[in-house]
Amino acid sequence: MDFEVIYYDEFKHIEVEIGGYTIRTDQSQENGGTGVGPSPGKLLLAAVASCTASTAYGYCHKHDLPLPTSMNVHVEEDSGLERLSFKIRLPAGFPSNRIQAVQRAAETCWVKKQWLNPPKFETVVIVD
Repeated sequence: MDFEVIYYDEFKHIEVEIGGYTIRTDQSQENGGTGVGPSPGKLLLAAVASCTASTAYGYCHKHDLPLPTSMNVHVEEDSGLERLSFKIRLPAGFPSNRIQAVQRAAETCWVKKQWLNPPKFETVVIVD
């Protein structure tokens, strides 16, 4: 898979074109950005949150269970990301014998798996 990254004049505003979508990132105005989008770090957190939520939702849908109603994510930061806590809210009357299965399903999120076995990173600089 290849995708394109576009720089803008206000150097911290960057767009990524991937799979027919454009994702806008920026830094906060406090950090010298324009504030037109989330920072790349927040986008990474959003990716793991949406992956976890959709995996739990998909499990419930596949097994004809009541669907999750919401999910809250708490991020603990000290000198970096220390812990991410996900609280998936299930509707009242959800079968208690399936709660752990939803939790296990949410843990199989593809983004989380990549953090457990990170890729090798290579950066090449080309002068025009």
